[in-house]
Amino acid sequence: MKKKLLTVALSALLLASCSDSVTSLASTETSSETTTETTSETTVETTSEEESESSSAVATSDEDDLIDAIDGTSLVELNDYSDEFKSAELETTYEVDTTVDLSTVTDSYTISVAGTFLFTGSATNVQIIVNVDGEKVHVILDDATITNQNIACIYVKAADKVYVTTADGTTNTLTSTGEIADDEDEDLNATIYSKDDLVINGLGTLNVNSEENGITANDDFKVTGGTLYVTADNHGIRANDSIRITLSTLYIDAGKDGLHAENDDLDSYVYVEDGTVYIASVDQAIQASYEFYNAGGTIYIVSQDEGIKAAQINLIGGELNIVAGDDGLNASNKELENLFINIVGGKLDIFAEGDGIDSNGAVYISGGYTKIVQANESKSLLNYDGTMTITGGTLIGVGSKDDFKSNESAVQGTIQTEINSSGDIAVRDADGTLIASVFTDESYQMVFVTSPELLLDGTYTIATESTSEEFVLTDLNYNDVTADEVVE
Repeated sequence: MKKKLLTVALSALLLASCSDSVTSLASTETSSETTTETTSETTVETTSEEESESSSAVATSDEDDLIDAIDGTSLVELNDYSDEFKSAELETTYEVDTTVDLSTVTDSYTISVAGTFLFTGSATNVQIIVNVDGEKVHVILDDATITNQNIACIYVKAADKVYVTTADGTTNTLTSTGEIADDEDEDLNATIYSKDDLVINGLGTLNVNSEENGITANDDFKVTGGTLYVTADNHGIRANDSIRITLSTLYIDAGKDGLHAENDDLDSYVYVEDGTVYIASVDQAIQASYEFYNAGGTIYIVSQDEGIKAAQINLIGGELNIVAGDDGLNASNKELENLFINIVGGKLDIFAEGDGIDSNGAVYISGGYTKIVQANESKSLLNYDGTMTITGGTLIGVGSKDDFKSNESAVQGTIQTEINSSGDIAVRDADGTLIASVFTDESYQMVFVTSPELLLDGTYTIATESTSEEFVLTDLNYNDVTADEVVE
């Protein structure tokens, strides 16, 4: 099995790469000379280099934390996910019908009747098989360890639904090495493989290791409790219909996608109600053919490819932190229409080597606090094929002006301005109150900022570590990006 980077270490790398990694500079007063440029729409006061080097340039992370991620009202109709988790799926108590000591099992243990089965002890090259068509089965792992060569550890061959519960305070480990053997025409490509609905919950810890997928569910897959570690050479978790997460902590280290939901009907989705998810991936951290929806989860992503890819991306609440080798967010599916990225609430922090936000359709922003560092001059800070509509929320981004589209549809203050600089950047009002900030070591060509705090005729300062510019916002949509660089 390939040696994997520890997900916790990658999570620390992500945190160091995002907005809280750089401290602020001291503030001093100066009487240096300033020059003023006036356009027909907006007055810009540019501070000389001598002054800017000694002026207040950035904010502290504590100050930035005080900025509210105000929830907005979605500009598109949302799917109703209010009943995604049934009470039985959240239950962590149980009455055991059968106890199995794995050390006494040879080859396999087959569950052929409904009930609750507790597994404890250790075994090698042993498979737990569930074959109860149309019935519910409860598998309890109580300090259970299975280490297999070319064999899936748990195989749900037939059931209505299977619950895998980790007993309180226990640590359980399931490992499959090598290419996992098929069952007739069924491609058993994961350490845990289920042909039917699968739920993982409990109050303990489950470690899943695989040289193929970590977990595969042919229908719905849910995690509703406990701590789950998945290390896989292919996808971390793959489901045909949906992946749904609540009340749990996940650590996923994947050689392909971290979370992957895909089916022929193109209606698969990933839904995070709450909980905490850490993903390190070689391909997309999260990919769904139809929708990704974050209602209130805290998600940390380090991806060598795109952070999140789905036809529709709905960010309603919670926190999402992305370090991506390609696009941070990508709304894309060539077989579907009505593609969009919809930011309604919560906090979003993106560091992207590709586009910061890339939508093959529209972008809607009505709430939340979004920060973007886009670090590739040949890519775009905000890239969309349709329109971008802004009615609320705070967004600040720095990056390339290549292929950048002029925003004309905001109903709140928006500033798009060329700033060839590097390092931290902060936007403040005339009283010095912080409106938005980004902490970075990267260089950039422009900044985009929108906020309900940017008011018509208000005076605002955008300060970096080497420049400071003052704006009187006489137009809600201020833009001074060079015309031949703007794609209309």
